[in-house]
Amino acid sequence: MNNKKQEKLLYLFLALFSVSVGLFSRYRDLWLSSNNLTTTSIANVTSIASIITIFVFLFFTIRVPYKKLKMGMTITLILKMLTGTFLIGLNNSGYLFLIKFVMFFDIAFNQVILSSIYPLMISINKSDEAYTKKNTIEEISNKLGFLVASLIIGKTLGSHFFDYNTCLLLSVLFIFLSFFVLIYINDSKNIKDKNNFNIKDAIKYFTTHKIFYLFFITDCMSSIIWSSILGLPLLTLTSNLHLKTQIASFLILFLGIVSNLLALQVVKKWHFSNDHVNLIFKYGLRLILYFLVFLTGNKYIFLITIIYLLILDQPFGYLVGSYFINRVPKEYSLFMTVSKYSTSLLGDAIGIFICGLIFNLDIKYLTLPALIIGLIHYILLTILFIKRNKVEY
Repeated sequence: MNNKKQEKLLYLFLALFSVSVGLFSRYRDLWLSSNNLTTTSIANVTSIASIITIFVFLFFTIRVPYKKLKMGMTITLILKMLTGTFLIGLNNSGYLFLIKFVMFFDIAFNQVILSSIYPLMISINKSDEAYTKKNTIEEISNKLGFLVASLIIGKTLGSHFFDYNTCLLLSVLFIFLSFFVLIYINDSKNIKDKNNFNIKDAIKYFTTHKIFYLFFITDCMSSIIWSSILGLPLLTLTSNLHLKTQIASFLILFLGIVSNLLALQVVKKWHFSNDHVNLIFKYGLRLILYFLVFLTGNKYIFLITIIYLLILDQPFGYLVGSYFINRVPKEYSLFMTVSKYSTSLLGDAIGIFICGLIFNLDIKYLTLPALIIGLIHYILLTILFIKRNKVEY
C-alpha cells in the first residue's frame, strides 16, 4: 500500500478518534459530577493524569523507536476501549474510588494517543501541508462529536433517554471503529529500525539558546492561566453561571468555531504591524477583564471574560508558539513540538488543580489566580518579544 493510501488511512483514524473525543471529553466533568464526585476530586483526577501523560509522551517520542510506535498506539487504544467500557458499567454504581482510578487511566490514554499521532504521521508524510491537514481534521472531527453530543443530551428516543453515559457509549463505539482503521496502517516500510533522534544534541542546542527556556516558561504559564478559569468549562458555565447544559455546550461549540475562523483572518490581514500591540490585544485586555471580575464579582462580566477567552483562543497563536517552533533547526523540530506540548500539559494540570480549589468560592475570586499569574506572564512575554529578534537560531 503506497504512502498516499497510508496517509488517508491515518487521517481517517484521526477523524474517528477525534469524534470519540468530542463526544465525551467535554462532558466528562459532568459525568463525574453526576456520579457524586466533588469538583476538587474531578480536578485532581484530570491534573494527575495530565502530569503522568507528559512522562509517557516524552518516553514515546524520545526513547521508543518509530518502528514500534504504531504497536504502542494500538496497545494504548485497546486499553482506552477497556477503560471506557469499565466506566460505562461503573456509572451510578457508587464505587467512587474505582471510578476515579479507571478515569485516571482513561484520560491519560486519551492524551497519549492524540499526542502520538504526529510522530506516527511524519513517518508517512513529513510536510507542512500534512501537518495542517492533521490539525484541521482533528479540530473539525472533535467539534462534530461535541455537536452530536450536544444535540442528543436530554432527548428521548423510544424508551431510551440520552444522558452523559450515552455519550460515553458512543465514544467507545467510535474508538472501536478507529481501532480497525489503525490496524490496517502499515508504516514499517517507511521507518528505519532505530530512532535517529539524539537527545544529547538537542539538549545542547537548547542550552546554548536559552531563550527557548523562557518560551517554555511563558507557554506553561499561559496554560495555567487558561485552565485556572476554563479547566472545567461546562461545570463552570452550568454551576457558577447557572446556564443550562445545552446552552453552555452550544456556546462553547459556537465560540470555538468563531475562534478557528477568526484565526485564519487574523493571520492573513487582521493584525497590527507591531507585535507588541497584538500582544496587548491577545493578553493585555484579558488582565483588565480579570481585574473587573475581581473588583465587581459580577457574573455577567465573568461571562464576558469567558466569551473573550474562547473567541481569542486561536487568533494570534503565531505570536509565540509558531514563531519559535519554526525557528529551530529541522532535526530538533520534533523535540521542540514535544517540549511545547509537555509544558502546555503541565500548565493545564496546574491550572485545573487551581480551578478545583477555587471553584466553590465567590465569583470575584475565580479570576484572582489568573490575574496574579497573568501580570507576571505579560511581563515575561514582553521580555521574550524584545529578546527574540536578537538571537541567532
